[in-house]
Amino acid sequence: MKILNQELAKIKENGRSFLGIDGGNINSPIWFCGIEFGGSLEEMEKYYKSTVKDHHYIEKGFEIPYRENAGDFEGSIYDRYLSAMYINLFNNEKLQNGNDTKPIEKVLKEELYNQTSKIFKLNLYPLAKKNTGWDTDIEKECKISEEDYYGVYFDKRKQFLQELVKEFNPDNIICSAVKNSESQFVEAFFNNEEKIEYKWSYKTLKIVSDKKKQFKISEYKQGRTTLIIIPFLGMGNGNLNSYKDVIFMADYLRNNYF
Repeated sequence: MKILNQELAKIKENGRSFLGIDGGNINSPIWFCGIEFGGSLEEMEKYYKSTVKDHHYIEKGFEIPYRENAGDFEGSIYDRYLSAMYINLFNNEKLQNGNDTKPIEKVLKEELYNQTSKIFKLNLYPLAKKNTGWDTDIEKECKISEEDYYGVYFDKRKQFLQELVKEFNPDNIICSAVKNSESQFVEAFFNNEEKIEYKWSYKTLKIVSDKKKQFKISEYKQGRTTLIIIPFLGMGNGNLNSYKDVIFMADYLRNNYF
């Protein structure tokens, strides 16, 4: 856990660590934010050693992470769904479904989190977990209690994320949220002492003649930056849990925001 513990020490000191942030093109006007790196601490350490080691570039004094390929992590459902969304947001030839995986794999390997990507990808929390519950391995391997992780460390993390927003001024941050996590994104990116504009809507996807899915989209705006909060890209009720769901959401965002 050498790399993880070194970066955690930076977070505890001043929050300035990109631990758990996949990266890409930080000058892009469009950022994406998930909750945390999916998997175990061991897998995360391996990811840093094998896939993102030495892949940094300097912007405004920050060492910005990126990756050139997906390495051993091509099977990530979240990244594959995000690659499909990426195609329908930015490419001329859009996906109609997820049956043809070649365009998805091409974006995943060659573009998604690369330095020349059309997005920058963050996560709220710095460490990997297999689900959104507490993982006692964090306490065991990193000597951090649950209270401190969601308290002191997250407070430092929020300061850092807000510093990045202030420095790079993205137009939109698209946040993929699980149930009851919406406020965490708002607190992470926005200053609580300034006015926030808020609106929401529900969009319905027709599956078959008698079956529909409904997805909530929330929009928070402060200054020039808008948080667009959509359901999580992955399994679970209410989430975007198929390529059809992801393509539906991507087309809506492209038509209404970009």
